[in-house]
Amino acid sequence: MFSFITVRVLLLAVSFVSMIVGPYAIQSHVTPVAKNTVIIEPVLPPVVENSNFYTFRPDMRRCASPMCGGYFVKRVNQSVTKCANGRAMSECYVVSIDWNGSAEVESKRALVRGTLTVGGDRKGKYGVLKVTEAWQAVNSAEPNGEYFRVRDMNIRCIAAPCESHRGWRLNTNFERVIAGVSLPSEEQTEKLSRAMKSEQGVLVTGSLADVSGPAGRSKTLNASRVYLRANTSLALKPCIKTGCSNEICAEESVMSTCDYKPEYECYKKAKCERQPDGNCGFTKSPEVKSCLARK
Repeated sequence: MFSFITVRVLLLAVSFVSMIVGPYAIQSHVTPVAKNTVIIEPVLPPVVENSNFYTFRPDMRRCASPMCGGYFVKRVNQSVTKCANGRAMSECYVVSIDWNGSAEVESKRALVRGTLTVGGDRKGKYGVLKVTEAWQAVNSAEPNGEYFRVRDMNIRCIAAPCESHRGWRLNTNFERVIAGVSLPSEEQTEKLSRAMKSEQGVLVTGSLADVSGPAGRSKTLNASRVYLRANTSLALKPCIKTGCSNEICAEESVMSTCDYKPEYECYKKAKCERQPDGNCGFTKSPEVKSCLARK
């Protein structure tokens, strides 16, 4: 009798322990996060810096340098920027940008990470933006919304919405998991998806939107502009001279009629590079302008 009771108690104890341990044993391999949703091979987010990101624009005022002719810089996602002189303003004037070995990017489609420092000489002290990271937009859409860093967490689900990405709002402490990113460019979706799996991910402008499905509710990020590190192979393509007479400056080879014009001679020595609007074009140096005027 005693032996039978002992065995029965042991069986009940084993069943009770199994009820407690069982769910955790399963979660070590597949972790349910929502109804009909599982995580497979989750990846922890990397330690990344999301502070000190700026946009910048050239100063087009007409006055003597260095009082004019530099740049206006602004912290993204912030209403004010603390300038090198300690003042808080909507944007700060800097006399120059120290690229510090980073790839230079054109202002209208770029983001930079860096610090505002004081430089100058005996004529005066002025703000300088010292760059540590340069990011270039891969599409020409206007940057609507807020600025985020996004990374694919390598999470795959069996039901939507699938919280497969993590987003960090730049220059803030905000971060959260999101149910994917809606990319603006279908042509580069595959390349951008690969970039989002890297430790640095990608930077985007966009807005969070509600999304729902069998697995519940979440937020997704609708992106308007996407940025990649300027020194990556996915950055903007270099500009090349193309056309029948090398009279066209573009990202890719194009065909043109072979009707020769005298002004094409001027383009032989002209630089084919990114222009202020972000497009490829011949830089109209004084020599090129003079040549075109003569032709």
